[in-house]
Amino acid sequence: MAIPEFQIEGGGSPALALQLQDGFVLGLVRAGVQVLDPVDMARRLESKPELGRCDSSPCLKSIGQLLDVKYVVRVKVDVAGNSYKMVARLFSTEGPAPAALPVANKSKSCDVCTVAEARDIMLRLADALRAHLEEPILAAPPPPPPAPPAAPGLGPPVIAAMIGAVTVAAGFAVLATMGDCPMAGCSQNRFRSSVGGALIGAGAVVTVTGAYVIILRSTAGSPTPGVAVAWRW
Repeated sequence: MAIPEFQIEGGGSPALALQLQDGFVLGLVRAGVQVLDPVDMARRLESKPELGRCDSSPCLKSIGQLLDVKYVVRVKVDVAGNSYKMVARLFSTEGPAPAALPVANKSKSCDVCTVAEARDIMLRLADALRAHLEEPILAAPPPPPPAPPAAPGLGPPVIAAMIGAVTVAAGFAVLATMGDCPMAGCSQNRFRSSVGGALIGAGAVVTVTGAYVIILRSTAGSPTPGVAVAWRW
């Protein structure tokens, strides 16, 4: 949506116009309507200033194509002292020949009001206009789906069990190299026996510990038998 015309008649400072326009835009934005930034809109319309206050069908279509919007709103505020009369007209820019008649024409008034009260009336004027828009209210994007569970891999317990098994095999390999006990070889056999026994003992401890942890994790993550039967049905 674009607001190419926001006109203040009967006086009023630029600060007043800015506050009233801010209240009107806020009423649209808080309902989820995307309103084109005034600075960006003015920059795009610089090359075609004649479109600023034109209500004909060709003009409305040109504005829609130039600004890439579905709707155009023209606002006029008559100021008489502390009294305000606000009128907002909503035009469609779509179709082969958009209707020059407004889709909606809403007005509000505020007699003997402060600037803050007039701004609040502008906000309510935008709310009344919002009911005639076909644009869906922008909703927050849904949260991303949860990441799928990672496939089970070789975790630390599995690796530890494998290392333990290799260590046990190495211990038996050392014991297998022991030969007969000649006169000069008994001390060497005793050393090999000590090393092999140590490897077998350490490997067995590591293997049992790793296997125990694997069993605990598997038990914690597996469904109960009753649930498993229900899944099959």
